Amino acid sequence: MSAKMNQKAQIKRSREKRNQDKMDKAMNDVKKIGIVACGLIAVLIVIGIFINPDESYAAGFLTQLPDSFYSGETTEQQALIGDISLPKEFYGTSGNDRLSYIYCMDHRLGMIGATQEKPELAHLYEKGNSVKSNFSLEETGRSTSYNGLIYILQNDTITGDGAKDYYITQLAVWWYLDRANGFSDDKNYTSYDLGTATNSEDNKYDEYGNYKFYNNLSAADKATIKADQIYGQYVVNLVEGAVANQNNYNDEIGSQDISIDVTNITYTVNNDYLETSLIKASSTNTNFESYSIQINGNIDNIEIVDENGNPISSNNISANQSFKLRVPLSEVQNEKFKATVTVIGNFSNYYDAYVYNPNPSDHSGVTLQRALLGLIEKPSAPITIDLEAPTIPTPDTNMNSYLVYGIGSLIIIAGIVLIVVAKRPNNAKKK
Repeated sequence: MSAKMNQKAQIKRSREKRNQDKMDKAMNDVKKIGIVACGLIAVLIVIGIFINPDESYAAGFLTQLPDSFYSGETTEQQALIGDISLPKEFYGTSGNDRLSYIYCMDHRLGMIGATQEKPELAHLYEKGNSVKSNFSLEETGRSTSYNGLIYILQNDTITGDGAKDYYITQLAVWWYLDRANGFSDDKNYTSYDLGTATNSEDNKYDEYGNYKFYNNLSAADKATIKADQIYGQYVVNLVEGAVANQNNYNDEIGSQDISIDVTNITYTVNNDYLETSLIKASSTNTNFESYSIQINGNIDNIEIVDENGNPISSNNISANQSFKLRVPLSEVQNEKFKATVTVIGNFSNYYDAYVYNPNPSDHSGVTLQRALLGLIEKPSAPITIDLEAPTIPTPDTNMNSYLVYGIGSLIIIAGIVLIVVAKRPNNAKKK
């Protein structure tokens, strides 16, 4: 008997040891996985720190425009359509930050930027006027605005390849400027004066290969773009869209204001909640789009609901939607409801684009093109209101409970009595 017990004990200890060994192995495996994962994360962090930490390859709009920037470019060129050759990247830098691609506005003038091999080629550009301004056309007495450029920048993500999209967009910028300047697609011009139109493509480039016409793309260039089956239609669509939408960007940003009429806010009490009346934010700016709510007060459990009492998010409420604040009575029976509510109004995206002019003292003997950068703003404006419910006698929910229980008990007792009374005659008949 003793031998069997010892054998069972040994089997039990052996099983326990195997289980412990399995557990130890599993824990060691977990540790190894953790060490490897931490190592990979560390490598990724190092890569993120040292590889182009401030570089942005996005074209189009910035949320804040610099007062100036220096130009940069790649030495690698691309000619996706015909013989129209452009750098794969032409961009601006501000301090250690790389800005978006920049687009040039005068094909016949210099397009020069710093490269890795020649950083001294960086040229200084300074912020000028919005494209909504009127720009004088040299020696003609005419002026024009370039609102349609905003449309082109809004739609400059086309193929998903940044370099190709830059090329397509630059051609569209040049072509649209020709349209805005009054130049015909079928003629070339030797000045901004429309009377200098010619059909000849002779002397299109000077002896150094620089483009010479005042129309940014020659008639032959435009015909080649139209005929191109791969990228040409993208360029044409951008130009036609810019022309069709050039009058849609005349609105100014306007004042950002938001208001709430606190004089009409009332408070209602029921058995469960204290609730405000509908609260509505408004603005004189027709671009008022949405708002968010922040609440600070002596009550923690405050709920934001719509006009039907359904909970709504505090982060994105439509401008035409009202809200109510709701508080459980259990939160306010022993202390008054008091809260500071901040409503932050959001206004629709505001798009603009600015012309940057080359600094005259930084040309190094080269007359440079004007450059273009886009601006996108999403303005917001806050208002803060103080809410405090007047002293309202809140219902005694305990008394209500007692009343319900009492009525229920009476109903039950009355039911039992009726059953007993109803059965007594039947029992009497059986006797």
